[in-house]
Amino acid sequence: MHASRPIIREVVRDLYVLRIDDHETKFFEGLWEIPEGISYNAYLLKTGEGAVLFDGWKKTYADLLVEEIEKLVDLRDIKYVVVHHMEPDHSGSIPALMARATNAVLLGHPLAGKMISNFYGAYKFKPVSDGEELKIGEHSLRFIHAPWLHWPETIFTHIVNLNVLLTCDAFGSYSLPPVFDSEVEDWNQLDVAIRKYYVNVIGKYSQNVLKALEKLKSLQVSPSIIAPSHGAIFRDKPAHILDKYIEIAQGVPKENKAVVAYVSMYGFVEQMIDAAVSLLREKGFNVKIYRFTDNHRDNVSDLLGDLSDAGLMVIGGGTYEAGVQPLLGYILHLIASKLGYRAGNLPVLVLTSYGWGPVAGKMVLEELKNKGFTRIENVEATGQVRREHVEKIRQAIEKLTS
Repeated sequence: MHASRPIIREVVRDLYVLRIDDHETKFFEGLWEIPEGISYNAYLLKTGEGAVLFDGWKKTYADLLVEEIEKLVDLRDIKYVVVHHMEPDHSGSIPALMARATNAVLLGHPLAGKMISNFYGAYKFKPVSDGEELKIGEHSLRFIHAPWLHWPETIFTHIVNLNVLLTCDAFGSYSLPPVFDSEVEDWNQLDVAIRKYYVNVIGKYSQNVLKALEKLKSLQVSPSIIAPSHGAIFRDKPAHILDKYIEIAQGVPKENKAVVAYVSMYGFVEQMIDAAVSLLREKGFNVKIYRFTDNHRDNVSDLLGDLSDAGLMVIGGGTYEAGVQPLLGYILHLIASKLGYRAGNLPVLVLTSYGWGPVAGKMVLEELKNKGFTRIENVEATGQVRREHVEKIRQAIEKLTS
């Protein structure tokens, strides 16, 4: 039994989406908190010479996917299964599918063949080259290599005569939005889900996002429909998701938005943070706070999404065993990894506390500088926050925001 009922909808003539909403996964990739859930979209193209399936669902839902495909076509009529990306939330259904679709050939990036064998065993596989076209029935498929979005073997498929671009993880989003963008009522909520997904999954490869978009432009591919494997399908406003990804990839900041993240073990760091937040609000900043304390823990995945358009980042934490408090170190590592592309335009205020030696501040500054962050101010305190500390925080904020 599955909590979600599968969804089958016609995207455009001959092309169908098969979607399942995943309420069971609490930590995407075993890492990112997603209480909002995530969807998996597979696509089926009917042609006069057989059917083509594009991607699949997570192994958990593999048998269910097979049942849903049978509502559209005989599995023996599937001629090709296109594997855009080998991550198992899309490829996990390959064994269950290929056991029944005995005439099908797997198509994918040359790197995908060995990965399929390593992950699932030996199946009929044919690599596709960059720009290769495949005609099947009345339809023409053009395969476009899109490396590092977000694995090296990622490809897109352009269904040329329908002008549909199938993109797998690229241009996807978290949450469980309506199937089509024309049905979306809360665009702000969807944009938050897009940002969070982008940074968590693709943020490290932002330059590759821009390269892929330039490549599509050079190939004169201007799709009428963008169909990712997570989230809504953009057939009413395809430019919206393209523009949103460009905006996030370029790190366009909201000048009056400050994102604060801090780890406070016993309250001293929190005193510094409270002072900084008050000063920022006096200056008209919209402040979003993420707390990691002895009785509260916010989601790191949401923090990273919020930082994608922050005009200022405030990081707080303390010295721990002659180093940085481990949770603070973990958060810093993720920020540097996923948002390193923003290092040049994201000012950072570092607030640190110590009991016997000022270690954390130096180590945090070194970590940030090594990752390319250039505008950094650090204020340290030992024990209670006093008037002179507040004044130093004020001066640091003025310097970072002038």
